[in-house]
Amino acid sequence: MTASDDVTISGDGAQAAFGNVVSRDLIMKQLTFVRGRPAMMLSEGEVADRTAGYVPALNHGTIVEALRGHHVAALCGPGGAGVVTTGVAALRELRPGLPIRLLSLEDDDVSEIGEIGVHGYLVRAADEQETTLRSCIEAVRSAGGYLLIVGTGADWKRFAGFLRPIVVQPPSAERVYRRRLEHAGFADTRWPEWPRAAELLRDGAAGDGRRLADLVVENEGADDREVEKAYLGWPDELRNWFTSHGDVQERSLMVAAAMIEPADETSVYGAALALARQLRLTVAGGGLAWHPSTGLAELLGTDQRDGVIVFSRQGYARSVLRHVWDEYPLTRHDLLSWLSLLPVDAGLALDPRIRQRLAETFADLAAEHGMADKILKTVEWWSDDRWQAADLSYVVLARTCLDPRVGGRVRRRLYQWSRERQAPQALRLTVARTCLVLGQTHTKIALTRLKHLASHGDGRVADEVFEVARDLAEAHPETVFTTAVSWCETAFGLPPGNGFWRIAAGLRIALEGTADGTPAAAARARRTVDLLGWMAAADRDELRPLVLSALGTLAVHHRGLVAAALIAWTANLDRSPFFAAGRRADLAAEAFLAESAVRDAAGWPLLLIDGPGAALDSWIPAWRLALAAETRPGGGYAGLAEAVGAWLDHAQARPDVRHPIVAVFSLATGEDPPRRYALTGLTREWADGRPERRAVRDAILTRIPQSEWQRTLLALVGGVRTVLRAPPPG
Repeated sequence: MTASDDVTISGDGAQAAFGNVVSRDLIMKQLTFVRGRPAMMLSEGEVADRTAGYVPALNHGTIVEALRGHHVAALCGPGGAGVVTTGVAALRELRPGLPIRLLSLEDDDVSEIGEIGVHGYLVRAADEQETTLRSCIEAVRSAGGYLLIVGTGADWKRFAGFLRPIVVQPPSAERVYRRRLEHAGFADTRWPEWPRAAELLRDGAAGDGRRLADLVVENEGADDREVEKAYLGWPDELRNWFTSHGDVQERSLMVAAAMIEPADETSVYGAALALARQLRLTVAGGGLAWHPSTGLAELLGTDQRDGVIVFSRQGYARSVLRHVWDEYPLTRHDLLSWLSLLPVDAGLALDPRIRQRLAETFADLAAEHGMADKILKTVEWWSDDRWQAADLSYVVLARTCLDPRVGGRVRRRLYQWSRERQAPQALRLTVARTCLVLGQTHTKIALTRLKHLASHGDGRVADEVFEVARDLAEAHPETVFTTAVSWCETAFGLPPGNGFWRIAAGLRIALEGTADGTPAAAARARRTVDLLGWMAAADRDELRPLVLSALGTLAVHHRGLVAAALIAWTANLDRSPFFAAGRRADLAAEAFLAESAVRDAAGWPLLLIDGPGAALDSWIPAWRLALAAETRPGGGYAGLAEAVGAWLDHAQARPDVRHPIVAVFSLATGEDPPRRYALTGLTREWADGRPERRAVRDAILTRIPQSEWQRTLLALVGGVRTVLRAPPPG
């Protein structure tokens, strides 16, 4: 979990998010919503579902041949004609198993086309410009892929000069209805031959057949009338109700109850009062003038269960808003404004689940009618600290960033917000979490926004960027890893503060991709070591803690790789330029000391038993640097004593390596008095009061004395001890 003064993002929060909390459950709920919307995602499961239940268009063969011959097909048709399904089915007939993905023609997606092999791509004509669409067509053809461009008749006017769309000739709605039921396992029920289906679908589009079939499946066990009314939207019942209830207060109660059900009566009255105010109605008599609660259920045609009002008729509550929207167009702006105000109305104190549901309704309604400006202004307004509404902003952005009508505008605004230095902290964190939804379809686009958030945010934002990127890496490990490394490599042109947080996030993401023990993870680890070496050589002191921490993390799964790098850096085996090599070697010496002090459960130094298998004398340059640092004015490395102690412990426990370890220390100190003084002092401290350590201590002091007379004296003392410990003769 990461927290700031005004927002908390929680990984395992409560079932319902409230205020400035975006819980893991809320995130998963919105992901589930997006994954269930074919217009937003084209997952493999969705492709399989579409093709399995597909009823061929009348000109299906023409579309297949267009793709076969030109690798591009522009498909045209009104909403509900099954244009996308027809195109997807044609692609899968031409190339079974072909991966198909939605494409938004931003630079990072177009550049990716030639890198990921042969794919099928789907582009919405309404979102694109001629220049980018031409570039996309060329890129797809060069890569040997296939491109579907879908839209309505109006969308194609801009591209008339170079694209001639094929008008999809859809099958009848009734055929789609029957096939959909068969695919859902309802072939042997009464529903495929339901007489009313043919009448309801007589003039319907293919999408209407699918919708009716889905209602049957969702409401298994419902009677014919309920299904029919739910399909039609209860038009007669709602028209009659609104005709016989002309009082605006009563109508406000109906709309309010439909919006927030299931809800208690107090919440219904509060929401109705807010709607009346939004409609600029003044009620003489105040609360006493409203319909009494005793007859509220009878007025609305609702039931009461466990103290809350519910509409028992299937789809009736949803149909109320649709009826008001269609029949009273002058109220549309007021309805959206009411929906945006109601969740943050402090006087109502609505249940968190109701607030969230209102935000969902607002987002879906505004998106359906292309009101991107209203969506974005509301999100900005909710991001003000006084509303504590990060959860609402997230719901709206998550449900609209992939919407076919407003998604392009929302994604562009997400990009702008990610680059704004003065954006509210709550908004930054909300944008970061929204990128998890965006990345389900447009991974690189989401990563671009995360990069800018990390560049212009602080440590809290960097933490959120990492969490989101880690989740995206579950489905796109190589893309996320490569992108994270590039964040680090390209951050040096930024001001130090901004570059730091971008590098911090990128490095954490890269390290996450090295930990699963696979060959791919090993390759990523090698690439990460190269990155760390480059960072260690850079003249950026603020990066040193990051690199040291990253080396320690990487060593957990790749200790041999890290050890080999430290040996190479301390000895400058690649002959790097003097100053860069010096900075890198200095950092490597400190990292070497930290790794030397890491032990296993039995107390063995892991670097010596789980290292690269290199000779112990490979560490002489590292020890030389570490001991020399003790002469610096500010002192040496904090981990020197612990590292020396680990090596001496190993020498004591393993007589077979005692002599090589002593030799390493001797060669590392050489003839340099300060290094000799530092090591002998640390050795004496290690052995002080521990008789069992005298042998190792004497071996060190014998090889590394302060003067010639000390060498002779120590050798004599050691010889006497040897004689005294020898067993008596015979």
